[in-house]
Amino acid sequence: MRLGMKVSGFTFVRDAVRLDYPIVECIQSILPIVDEFVVNVGASDDGTIDLVRGIGSPKLRIVESTWNPKLSYGGYVLAQQTNVALFNCTGDWAIYLQSDEAIHERDHAQLLDLMARYRADDGVEGLLLQRVSFYGDYGTVVNVHPFRCDLACRVIKPDRFVLSRGDAAGFTVHPKYKEKGRRIRVIDTGLDFFHYVDVRSTAASMAFVEQKSKYWNVGSGYKPSDLDDYYYKRLPRQFVAEYRGSHPASMRPRIQALTTRLDLKSPRWRTNLTNAERRRYLRTKLVEVFGWRAGGGKTSRKIVGSHRRDRALSRTLLERGSSLC
Repeated sequence: MRLGMKVSGFTFVRDAVRLDYPIVECIQSILPIVDEFVVNVGASDDGTIDLVRGIGSPKLRIVESTWNPKLSYGGYVLAQQTNVALFNCTGDWAIYLQSDEAIHERDHAQLLDLMARYRADDGVEGLLLQRVSFYGDYGTVVNVHPFRCDLACRVIKPDRFVLSRGDAAGFTVHPKYKEKGRRIRVIDTGLDFFHYVDVRSTAASMAFVEQKSKYWNVGSGYKPSDLDDYYYKRLPRQFVAEYRGSHPASMRPRIQALTTRLDLKSPRWRTNLTNAERRRYLRTKLVEVFGWRAGGGKTSRKIVGSHRRDRALSRTLLERGSSLC
């Protein structure tokens, strides 16, 4: 029930046409449940702003910005651009989607119910959703920590001094905008969001990786000699799995238009792991057996409640395709 509650959506985007971001599908995935959608469009020369305007919804509000070329370390420019959009949100709650993410319509009603339930609860400042990350096509998911079964804060209260942090992966709370923030207090909704992290043509994917590397001040990683093997060599076979579940309705035309598919049985897959990949693979197994905390590392959130029936990681559900965890 909405009960007078106002809901914002927000995102940022740049070079969406050249890098083949599903920004239109991203916005459309939650447009029915928001009262406004703020899009921060960075200066682009590929028609990105026209693409966004073409959605044609009166709920859409576009903010134009210029990215600072000097912010090329740690992905900080991504958090900065997220905050530009966030500061323009006027809702009681704001749903944050990056330009390659979407929320399934099956979860709309429950998400609205949870927002209404915790709207007046000062001890709750955000809601967690579980990331489902796709790779190469729409039937293959990244099956390794942290992309497998990762929880991310994607719904926040804009008026609680919440700011995007780091590389826009999470949020912290900064009372009265003091320099040092604290962990955001969140509820685990048990719901999913879909992350189409790298489902592009090979050429667009390589451009995406190259562009992304600029904001972390690191190399672009794997550069294949054979473009046909690009997806098969970038990640080892142990890091991917089949997905048989459904997708958000807004994504279905794009899914139908994709003509290439990865073959999970192909001998072209790389199977040798680097030392770093072995450690990540082991960490995934620990999370699978011992739960979320086995992932290690500090987080920017404090979970104060959960609506997840079973927080254990289940390979059975992954194989069944109804959920990943």
